[in-house]
Amino acid sequence: MAELLRAARAAVMTPDRPFIQDAAIIHDQGRILEVGTYAALARGFSGPVRDLGEATVAPALINAHSHLEFSGLRGRAPSGRGFAAWVTGLMAAAGRGFDSEAVKSACLELADSGTAFVADTATRNAEAVAGILDDSGLFFVLFVEAVGHGPGRPYPADLLDRAWGRGRAAAAGHALYSTSPEALRRARDQSRRRGLPFSLHLAEHRDEENILLDGSGLFADILRDRGLLKGFVPPGKTPLAYALELGLLDPGVLAVHCVRLSRREVADLARTGASVCLCPRSNAFIGVGRAPWEDLVRAGVNVCLGTDSLASNTDLNLWNEARYLAERFDGPLDLAGALRLVTANPARALGLERDFGSLAPGKRALFSVVPEALSRALGRAA
Repeated sequence: MAELLRAARAAVMTPDRPFIQDAAIIHDQGRILEVGTYAALARGFSGPVRDLGEATVAPALINAHSHLEFSGLRGRAPSGRGFAAWVTGLMAAAGRGFDSEAVKSACLELADSGTAFVADTATRNAEAVAGILDDSGLFFVLFVEAVGHGPGRPYPADLLDRAWGRGRAAAAGHALYSTSPEALRRARDQSRRRGLPFSLHLAEHRDEENILLDGSGLFADILRDRGLLKGFVPPGKTPLAYALELGLLDPGVLAVHCVRLSRREVADLARTGASVCLCPRSNAFIGVGRAPWEDLVRAGVNVCLGTDSLASNTDLNLWNEARYLAERFDGPLDLAGALRLVTANPARALGLERDFGSLAPGKRALFSVVPEALSRALGRAA
């Protein structure tokens, strides 16, 4: 039976009308049927009404970058000491093994905070994470990372071709320093053939930049000691310049972090049409710096937000991520702009616009409620 959902405001996130006051949404069998004002839709509706009072209802959230396989490492990795120290601590803590119960708990945390779709990245435990995600009720794309400079293990075709009830697996690259150019291109092409996005950690920290420029730095030494740079030759370029040279950036690509970008590189990135996922609290936790958020937005880059992992963040609440950015954003950012980072923009980046990202007829009837704290951080309510 159809239900009418009423709220003081609806952040519908359509380009022509981001908000509706005294809003109503009629939905049935998991899909939105009508969206408008309560006065207009209630007249011809005789079914049940769920009234959310003074709430601002929004589309369900899309977390554009997480690492659920690290969920058992909450509080076990060092904070604020830079990437080399963080990854060293992560490697030491990872000896505990894969914690499936922690992943299940993390999925509940995502759902409880209004997230309906997660773009998760896995290296060693992809199939286990996909199974837990599918059972959790979340929708997902699981990015299966390629790592290494040798021939490496091939992508498991059965995993990439499998369709779970709520998600798909997509090929991804880890990073420019950790994955060979051939493997990165192959992963990008595999995702493209399947009509899926491609993900890549890009320009996350100074250590990455140093490795690509001349192979120097503590992090490079750590990787060499573990045999992870065997066969790697520094290209002598910044991460963005090298990604452009390899032809890895296009509208189907999600570049994650993008902390180490000059203003000129932001403009170069914008011209590719690639999307960017910012993880501001993770970057602060590790101590790698702050991405040029404002330059990316002003350049017209399709920017979205992710929480990254519980090894580099205190929680997986995307509202907290949006509030963190909003409170530190230097320049105009209204509530509609902040909401786009966690709804419409990631839907576009991940190819989900048929089902997610806005409140419109035909979309999935999945909703979230905007916290008052976010509205206050932006100086006004919707």
